[in-house]
Amino acid sequence: MAIPTHSLYIIIGAGIHGISTAYHLALQLKATGKGDGRDIIILDKSVICSGATGIACGVIRNNYFQPAMRELMAHSVNIWESDPETYCYHPVGYMQISCESMRQDVAAIHAQQQAIGYESVLIEGAAGSERYMKGLFSDWRAQGITSVLHEMPGGYANNSSAMYGLAAKAEALGVRIISGITVKALESDNSHAITAVDTDRGRIECDYAVVAAGPWVHSFWEMLD
Repeated sequence: MAIPTHSLYIIIGAGIHGISTAYHLALQLKATGKGDGRDIIILDKSVICSGATGIACGVIRNNYFQPAMRELMAHSVNIWESDPETYCYHPVGYMQISCESMRQDVAAIHAQQQAIGYESVLIEGAAGSERYMKGLFSDWRAQGITSVLHEMPGGYANNSSAMYGLAAKAEALGVRIISGITVKALESDNSHAITAVDTDRGRIECDYAVVAAGPWVHSFWEMLD
């Protein structure tokens, strides 16, 4: 299929950020009557999930020390749970099992989870922690554990399968994913807005560009000086 010469939206990178952006943008365009997925193309120098997304651990959780992330992570977990089969998501929950030096931090995470209605259980004390873990795993033997935070939502996803599932959802909305295409330069106008993407397979004009290149983002900053 020929490379287009113009696309309203160009997204660079076919990892989780790029494909997710395309999918949700396509949904929003359709919902607001401002277009649909056919207005979006994703460009990737390799293939879907070939960068950092492909080597991520795949854990889906709401266990972070930054309070500002709490509701964002709860929203993210809900998205994974909305279509577990397509996203190859396994809702087994998540546990943080910690020693005494981490107990206060774990308790703070639990309190923040409770404040937003995120279902989790906190067990404190060595005896209580051991009893709780042996209730789940009869052969539990770890020593020095004084807190267990058990998140009931969450789990893990298989990276590549999840991304190909998400890509299929995006493509079903009309999004086009072009693999094996390398971005060489970004053109901008006097306002510094990107107006075109130059690739090794031709120049593509655009109204909006989203750079979702993960660890390679520094090369795009260099293109923009």
